[in-house]
Amino acid sequence: MATIVQLAGMLPRDPQFRAWASEFISGHVTVDDAAAFIRVVCQVESRRQLAEDREAERRFHQLLRKPFVEWKSEQF
Repeated sequence: MATIVQLAGMLPRDPQFRAWASEFISGHVTVDDAAAFIRVVCQVESRRQLAEDREAERRFHQLLRKPFVEWKSEQF
């Protein structure tokens, strides 16, 4: 199983995650845009901080991962 830092690093490269993020970011969402979106939502300067900051980890799961997984399951 991937660590939270690994997951936060993989999600921006996932086209489905970028499609989901485009609902919150106007225009075409690049890998860099998606990575910045994760940092803004989690209120961190680096995704590595997710491993150390429990509140940032909670935001990642509650505001990004869970809604994305739900959205993804509704797409098919």
